[in-house]
Amino acid sequence: MPALRPGMTRASVVIPTHDHASTLRLAVESVLQQTVPDLEVLIVGDGVTDAVRSVASELQREDDRVRFLDFEKGPHHGEIHRDTAIRQSTGEIIAYLCDDDLMMPEHLADMVELLADHDLAQSLNGYVNPDESIGIFSGSLDDERYVARLCDPSKHFNFIGITGTAHTRDIYDRAGTPWETTPDGVYPDQHQWRRMLLSGQPVRGTTSHRMTVIGMPTSMHGRDSWSPEERLAELERWADLARSPGGQDELDRRVAQGAIGQLRWWTMHAFDTADLQAAAERNLSDALRNLADAEQRALDEHVLRAEAERRVATITSSRWWRLGRRIRPGLSGREA
Repeated sequence: MPALRPGMTRASVVIPTHDHASTLRLAVESVLQQTVPDLEVLIVGDGVTDAVRSVASELQREDDRVRFLDFEKGPHHGEIHRDTAIRQSTGEIIAYLCDDDLMMPEHLADMVELLADHDLAQSLNGYVNPDESIGIFSGSLDDERYVARLCDPSKHFNFIGITGTAHTRDIYDRAGTPWETTPDGVYPDQHQWRRMLLSGQPVRGTTSHRMTVIGMPTSMHGRDSWSPEERLAELERWADLARSPGGQDELDRRVAQGAIGQLRWWTMHAFDTADLQAAAERNLSDALRNLADAEQRALDEHVLRAEAERRVATITSSRWWRLGRRIRPGLSGREA
């Protein structure tokens, strides 16, 4: 790892929060269990409830690496408070985590390694389904095609969330795109990464080959209607996995299963679509060929009939035919 500047820590982890008191502790504890111990956790309160304030204050008392910034409710999701927190932070890199998600123990180590040669990095991004299977968001910061689509305001496309993403302090300052209140119709993270990538500053982005965070988006699979107890129970099961010695290996296995499942689905979907298209094209081709054959047969028949009639007319109008008609067998006196 590169040497730190005096007074700096290796990483600052920003955790925005408003009312997820039941899951906040597990999220913060997953950061404190990182293999990179030189860190600080910034709990960024956006008009928090009393329950959240109580949990955040306890966490701050229990570990001096935790700082609770208790802001009044800001516009939208309080994005402006994230900028204030970053200005007060000491990390060489800035990482993010939602207050109801988890970091695997090696996440920050991965980010530190990737950001040694890049400005913006992310864990392989995905999500946990209620049945504990894993889904993956297709996209890579290493691929300019995905980046171009992400930056296109006409596309509602994003493969970079808050959870699992990190950037250097240097690019945050150079880009000149601090967190701001997000316009309607855009995700806050999508808005921020677009602005950073379109800042005019060169941004070297990369996506990890492995998933080192566990994301359970509130907006997916009906979780927004779950009780705090239900959300906590789900997160506790995954926190047990994160704490276990082989937790990352197990997550890697589930990610591989999820990727294979998605590949099968997309392959079958593409196959079905291609098969239907091919069948339609084959049917059209057959129909056109049959039509052409029929027209050709009709043309051939017409030509043959005309030729036969021409030959018959030529023969029957000949002097030889008229002279020999009485001796031709089978005519019995009829005129041919």
